Amino acid sequence: MKHLAKRPFSAVRPRVRCNAATTSTTTAAAPAKAADLKLWKPINLTKNSLVGAQGGETTRNIDGVVYHVSYDAPSDAIVVVDRKHGLRFPAAIDDQNRIRIDAGSPLPHAVRGFSLEAYQPILRANSRGAETINGRVAMVGFLGIALSEILTHQSAVQQLTSASGATAAILVGLTTLAASIAPALAGRVPAAKVIASEYDTYPDGPLPYTWNALAEKLNGRVAMVGLLGLILAEQMVLGGAPLL
Repeated sequence: MKHLAKRPFSAVRPRVRCNAATTSTTTAAAPAKAADLKLWKPINLTKNSLVGAQGGETTRNIDGVVYHVSYDAPSDAIVVVDRKHGLRFPAAIDDQNRIRIDAGSPLPHAVRGFSLEAYQPILRANSRGAETINGRVAMVGFLGIALSEILTHQSAVQQLTSASGATAAILVGLTTLAASIAPALAGRVPAAKVIASEYDTYPDGPLPYTWNALAEKLNGRVAMVGLLGLILAEQMVLGGAPLL
């Protein structure tokens, strides 16, 4: 009891030792252990060669992928970028002064120019992103045609076959496509992931139940079928007269 009176909490409070040498922080630019660095992909270049002989910037073509390598002097960091696909790879220097990259964990980077290869997941007719883009165009187009019918009393076919209507339809398609790939052009997401998938996981946040990729795809399908149904109803049932 005398011992507890002097130290009332020593019997129930565990001691915690804080040792700065046992804690470590890792960034996306370097692995946690030296052993992990051996698993990273070498790009046949040393830091001394990059800074000295190459003037701080060069390229390496490895397995058909062109890596743009540069040295950022203010931060003393190696920057490795795949400009065609809009990817930046974490880079580090091994014990032999060679540059290695984590090819399995790329980060988003702005695409240099318009690369057809980078946007294949969107531009291919059988791609997952093509249906989402078409659905977005159909949703905007259906709304525009419906409002125009109410204001001008012209059917959908009359609108689309006119010079102004055809131009507006093309602009809607191009604007929707540009807005869809804008996050990749800005370097916020990789080009291959600019269209969200209904199979995506959300480890750092709550699962969206209302505004998600599946809901958008379903709404796009409804808009495509609705737009086609509107055209067929006006032409086959109303003789070309507007429905709205």
